[in-house]
Amino acid sequence: MINKMKMRKGGGNRTRSSANYLLKLNPEGDAIDCTIPRLEGESNMEYATRIKKVFEGDRVHNQKNLYQFNALSLHPSEGHKFTDAQMIQMAKEVYLKNGVKNSLNENRHYLFVVERNTEHHHVHAMIHLTDLETKKVNNKMIDYNPIIKKLELKYGLYNEHRKPKDENEYKKTFKKELKTILDNALTASEFLMLANGAGFDIHHSGKDAYSMTKDGQTFKASDLAVSYKTLKAALGDDPEFSDTLARLGVKTAPVRDFGSISGDFHDQQSAITERRIKNRVVDTRFDTPDGHDFFFKDSTKKAFSYSNGTARFNSISPMVIKAGLQKLTESGKTDALHIRGDEAFKRVVWLQFHMMNLDKKGYSLKGYEPTQLDKAQLEKMKLENPAFKKPSEQNDIKSLPTEKPAVKTKDPEIENIGGAAKAVSSKAVEIAASLLDGAVDKMSDMTNSFSAGTMEEKLSEMRALDAEIKTQKNEAEDVHHRNERRRRNQLRPN
Repeated sequence: MINKMKMRKGGGNRTRSSANYLLKLNPEGDAIDCTIPRLEGESNMEYATRIKKVFEGDRVHNQKNLYQFNALSLHPSEGHKFTDAQMIQMAKEVYLKNGVKNSLNENRHYLFVVERNTEHHHVHAMIHLTDLETKKVNNKMIDYNPIIKKLELKYGLYNEHRKPKDENEYKKTFKKELKTILDNALTASEFLMLANGAGFDIHHSGKDAYSMTKDGQTFKASDLAVSYKTLKAALGDDPEFSDTLARLGVKTAPVRDFGSISGDFHDQQSAITERRIKNRVVDTRFDTPDGHDFFFKDSTKKAFSYSNGTARFNSISPMVIKAGLQKLTESGKTDALHIRGDEAFKRVVWLQFHMMNLDKKGYSLKGYEPTQLDKAQLEKMKLENPAFKKPSEQNDIKSLPTEKPAVKTKDPEIENIGGAAKAVSSKAVEIAASLLDGAVDKMSDMTNSFSAGTMEEKLSEMRALDAEIKTQKNEAEDVHHRNERRRRNQLRPN
């Protein structure tokens, strides 16, 4: 048997609503037992209203909770073994005989209704907390487990689900396994992917909140010491974590429409269904079967859709907004963009619009007036993004004088030798810089295609590339040092 119990305060129409809910299947005969008889021809709402008046009328001074709202369910294999009257008698044994700690335990108002419209046949109960004779209020929360256990033994009821589960052993094993995964992860998003690959099902329950299931055992991330707060402390902030969580999460929920962006250019982009542009977020982080519905990479979760010059968004993630804007503007024809949706959605669109420099490319945005806080946030985001730094800020070396004062010397030969040595040294530095720039470009290209292969393959590529960079850097430094020694030998007087 399974018991569910809630304390209800009543007041207003809440008591009537509870009673009306129990009457929704129009119970008759032994399927209903109430201390307040039903009048002939009385509708469910009229009967529920009268139950409410009686319950509220017997509320005593300063009584907070008015009644219990309970449900007692049988196992699917045994519900058909008992009549409606027998099921109500069981419920009375649980809730009135044992669950109410007053001497005249049945001297109170109640309503019992049997329902067989689910796999688990069950009894609903509304039980007034006030003894009609003593006026004492039974306001204590009762531990019904021992009561139900005795009843199960008495009637020979199924009780397999009541066997204690040793969750601690599962939790210890999972924590140890996840700790190993955490130690090998570079980011919080990578941790999720590695954990998912190790057999943990991830249940998305909020922006950064989730739980994990394995071997039929489910625990909150915080119980396993892998909440985002813990991951952030160990691996640093990960702006992509929420998107990764949404992509991997197995939670099924209605797709939410946050808002839309539409252009005056109508459906010019509809024909561009297979177009791919290097390093574009909409192409590297999303999949689309037809150029209209866009899903998170390797996921069935829809991010946004595009049709007839309008992008509709199922996520408020900046990455999703950016991808939608890229789709809207991929034809290159500048025009006005119109935002529709709630303020939070419009704000993210406005920020991404300006971070993409669409205003400088000839586009305009209508439908949102930014606040001073929005403008301050945009400036902060630009300062933190290298793409918006001035050339002199990107590399302090470029802002330094490029010509050094000429060194005066009395010996023309030494002066010529010195100039040649400087040229050799400068060339070595250029070679080193060139090698490193090529490695960085390669790293950038690989990062942009990171989601294309497996995690193991990409980590292996990154390690190999790191070794290659170090080797090339050492070779460049060796060239520089050899040239420096040669220059010093040439300058040494005979």
